[in-house]
Amino acid sequence: MNVPVKNSDRFTPDLVDLWRADGAVLLPSFFSAEEMEGVIRDFDQLFANARPRSGSVVSLAASGQLDTLPREQFQLIRSMPFACSTALNLLSLHPAVIAFVRAALGTPDVRLYQNIAWAKYTGATDFDQPFHMDYFNHTLLAPGDVPSGKTVNLSIYATDITNHHGAIHYVPRPQGDEICGVLRPTTPGPAQQEALRRIERSGAGSLGSVFAYSSDVYHRGTNLTVDNGHRYTLFAGYKSADNTAVFGNPWPGAVPHLTGDGLWQPIFAQATPEQLTCLHIPSPGHPFWTPMTLARAQDRWPMWDLAPWRQALSMA
Repeated sequence: MNVPVKNSDRFTPDLVDLWRADGAVLLPSFFSAEEMEGVIRDFDQLFANARPRSGSVVSLAASGQLDTLPREQFQLIRSMPFACSTALNLLSLHPAVIAFVRAALGTPDVRLYQNIAWAKYTGATDFDQPFHMDYFNHTLLAPGDVPSGKTVNLSIYATDITNHHGAIHYVPRPQGDEICGVLRPTTPGPAQQEALRRIERSGAGSLGSVFAYSSDVYHRGTNLTVDNGHRYTLFAGYKSADNTAVFGNPWPGAVPHLTGDGLWQPIFAQATPEQLTCLHIPSPGHPFWTPMTLARAQDRWPMWDLAPWRQALSMA
């Protein structure tokens, strides 16, 4: 199924085709510097005092320890809902992001299954990684063969990310298949790692750019080498609504239900029906909605404007 490409000022059909062919594409300057101002403030708030005082690390690639990934790599990760403004909380649900995902997957009905803010600092740990695929922690199966069976994983750059700021490196899917085979082992062996590094490409990009890739593409993290450097990225994972083999963060488990007005309240207050649908909230007109379910939802989320849902029910 082909979904018409919208928001062509942010991406073109050629970029969608490149994502489908290679499994990865950089969408340069997807968000403007002005759109990212609030997002940067949110990152600064989330990771205040996180920068290491000093120190340097030795690359695992240089030491030959490619099978070891330090836990410290993932220490500065936060999952939605974020304890900050909706600038960051709703960035992955921007209408232009949803439009790209729909076009890439070839379906109008998509879901956000992962939304993670990640900060990295020079010297905090060794961020160098072996080439790998992400599907092993996104599904119990294997990547699908058609676009709707794949995932769109978005790395949204909240800082300029050069090769000195730990840019992601990747190998287009066809070349990865030539080296590792079409069965695509999640982590290739030493000889394959070396071959992949010889042809790797960089996903470096400026503030507001988006690196979009599929979970069946070989990629790796790299070290920050710039003095006192840092990088902020927001990782979002999307799938088609009917792809039940892929799953991620359990959104309800992140609700601070014992604190009253939790972190989800402003999200419900500001998100559109389209954005909430991507969070597994049934759209207006869905059979889930009855006078009672509307009343219960309003009681749980008093800031939520349920007018579109009530209107759809009254017209049913």
